[in-house]
Amino acid sequence: MCKNKTEQTSGSSVHVEVNVTKIVKYVCLTGIAIVGIIFGCNAWAEVQKGNSSIHAE
Repeated sequence: MCKNKTEQTSGSSVHVEVNVTKIVKYVCLTGIAIVGIIFGCNAWAEVQKGNSSIHAE
């Protein structure tokens, strides 16, 4: 519920609160996670490529 209730004469009122700090924090964390996943997949592919060439010799 809205903490600051205002007196209404008629109609309806909507109070929307946007917390920009939390949005920025979660966007940054999501970006870091995506970069980590991409880097991890590329590193894993390099390791697997290195392992297959070692076993082929």
